[in-house]
Amino acid sequence: MYAATVSDVDGIRLLQPDTVAAMTMVQTDRTRMHGVPSELLPYTKNLFNMSLGFWRATPPISSLLGPASFGHPGSGGSLGAADPESRVGFGYVTNLWAATLIDPRAIELTSAVRKCLG
Repeated sequence: MYAATVSDVDGIRLLQPDTVAAMTMVQTDRTRMHGVPSELLPYTKNLFNMSLGFWRATPPISSLLGPASFGHPGSGGSLGAADPESRVGFGYVTNLWAATLIDPRAIELTSAVRKCLG
């Protein structure tokens, strides 16, 4: 799904480039994340750039695929991300659940993808 938001996949493009640009404009500027349980607030306060429904690259916490990239982690370490500039997107799903907000395996994967992209 993420790949089809930034490029054609089997002839299908889910979102036009101007839609991606509009939905990925940073909305939160690292402010407090609303809807996060109060016990997690110390871990999430001022950490994330958010757009309309997606995390944005927020170094050093998460660089995703680059400055224009967007995505969202899932339960247990999974991650979906896309980068409009390189036109690459992917979904990563684990079979071993991890109890972390940002999984080291997903960080290593995105780092390897960035390295491959140059």
